[in-house]
Amino acid sequence: MKIILLEDIRGKGKKDDIIEVASGYATHLIRNKQAVEASKGGLKKLDNQKAARDAENEKLKEEAIKNKEILEKKPLEFQLKVGSDGRVFKSISSKQIVERVQKDFGIKLDKRKFKTKDTVNSLGVTNVDIELFKGVVATIKVAIKEQ
Repeated sequence: MKIILLEDIRGKGKKDDIIEVASGYATHLIRNKQAVEASKGGLKKLDNQKAARDAENEKLKEEAIKNKEILEKKPLEFQLKVGSDGRVFKSISSKQIVERVQKDFGIKLDKRKFKTKDTVNSLGVTNVDIELFKGVVATIKVAIKEQ
């Protein structure tokens, strides 16, 4: 029996996959609202959902590209205490960068999407990469100055 998966099923497939399974297993998945029968109506509904999801993803990607342009224009400036030998006592974490971007630009970022895993702990300008959307990576300039 052909069914459309409504969620990921381990060993069978991912959400929106059309798979062939035994009728007893198909009945079990349909009863538990994990799948629907792959009828004409079900396939049409799946196509409509995919089209809506693609349109939403395209909108999010355009917004990410705009945010990338904004973030790459102006560096974020931080001031840290520096010792007599020129060493920085603290570092700037991804959480602090996210908070500063939210405050300065009004753009919400996810600190888990940073490509650069190291903290920023040297004077001068450091480039930090963050993935705003799949395939859209912004390079934020973080400038650390002496306090």
